[in-house]
Amino acid sequence: MGLTDLIVKYSGPGPRYTSYPTAPQWTEAVGAGEYRAALDRASAEPGPVALYVHLPFCEKLCYYCGCNIQITHDRSRSGSYVSAVQKEIGRLAEILGRRPISQMSWGGGTPTFLSLTEIESLFHSVADHFEMLPDSEVSIEIDPRVTTADQLRLLRRLGFNRVSMGVQDFNPEVQRAVNRVQPAEDTAKMLAECQDLGFKGINFDLIYGLPFQTPETFSSTIDQLLVMRPDRIAMYNYARLPSLLKHQQILEKFPMPSAEARVEIFTQAFGKLIEAGYVAIGMDHFALKTDALSLALSNGNLYRNFMGYTVQQAKNLLGVGASSIGEVGGGFFQNVKKASEYEAQVEAAGLATAKGLVLSEDDLQRKWVIQHLLCQFHLNPQDFERQFGVGFATRFERELSTLTGLEEDGIVRFNDGGLHITELGRLFVRNVAMVFDAYLGGQKTQFSQTV
Repeated sequence: MGLTDLIVKYSGPGPRYTSYPTAPQWTEAVGAGEYRAALDRASAEPGPVALYVHLPFCEKLCYYCGCNIQITHDRSRSGSYVSAVQKEIGRLAEILGRRPISQMSWGGGTPTFLSLTEIESLFHSVADHFEMLPDSEVSIEIDPRVTTADQLRLLRRLGFNRVSMGVQDFNPEVQRAVNRVQPAEDTAKMLAECQDLGFKGINFDLIYGLPFQTPETFSSTIDQLLVMRPDRIAMYNYARLPSLLKHQQILEKFPMPSAEARVEIFTQAFGKLIEAGYVAIGMDHFALKTDALSLALSNGNLYRNFMGYTVQQAKNLLGVGASSIGEVGGGFFQNVKKASEYEAQVEAAGLATAKGLVLSEDDLQRKWVIQHLLCQFHLNPQDFERQFGVGFATRFERELSTLTGLEEDGIVRFNDGGLHITELGRLFVRNVAMVFDAYLGGQKTQFSQTV
């Protein structure tokens, strides 16, 4: 069966598995008290932590967006928010102590909505309370439409070493439809500035499945991208959820690519990226062979958390800011989503937890399996048995029996007693992971397409 036929067969709604269990299973019954208990458990665990900082402000709304954002032209709005984030960081440091940070990411929104003074003040708040390791991965999302050269220079001086740029598509008609007009020349200019400053692992985000896209127009976008040659590419299928995200209804009046066209768009882009020397990291990510992600994949050191694929592992991930998510002390915890409510709760209590989930033993075992499939693309039953003291084949007898079709289609294979995802199968790793997800049966949650 060819790649196109496999995509048609296996493309369907499914989680991205930035966590397991996924967010629909989290509950408001798990709040600040449970989070504080998890932080206390984490305080007794040695080793570095990861930190995610959510900065929700944007000047304009991109109509495809599924992030937690706040649209405003009022530059003074970010001041009180940054102060709240600094207070939350201080509170976490009081509980955990001065821990080393192996990975930090600022996302949004548009983090460079902040002024130079706010960027520097926020970074120093982190550095004052935590120890930034010399080899830590320090990344930030930037928007070429609003990020300035002065901001880039400041970020690099502070210690940021990776950037991710939203691109989505270079076609002007597509850009106008989604309300993100960003000429390719501006993106290329900012890429060159970042490279000159010494940023590594520079990532471009692309989205396929947007209005007016065709295999021909997206092929042109890929050609322009290959001339620029960023280190990393994330190519996402548009998460089309207009019933949940009301602003996406604006896009419904435009012609959308058919399911067949989306398959052709993806397969054509995939082929060009591989031919140009990019490695399929798994799911929807690609990296040059010399990039740290590709090397981590080869060495078996690749890791995945809410910030995506990374080369830096940390048992505990701290999420600060409105809607941010942490993975701490055997649980997931998410802050309130609205910025004003977040500020009020942090001011009153130091923490702003809205919901979460404390993992059961079954959750932990399945999470281990899914993490290995997503990052190492194989798992050794003996490793599972050493970790949990139970036989893998016995524990997952039902799940393993359902992998027959995936094996026949060349997506997985069994040898030496282990489960392996083939190079072709990396594109369908979400489908493999779904086999081990105990929560999918009968679930009405809307997910993006797996491919």
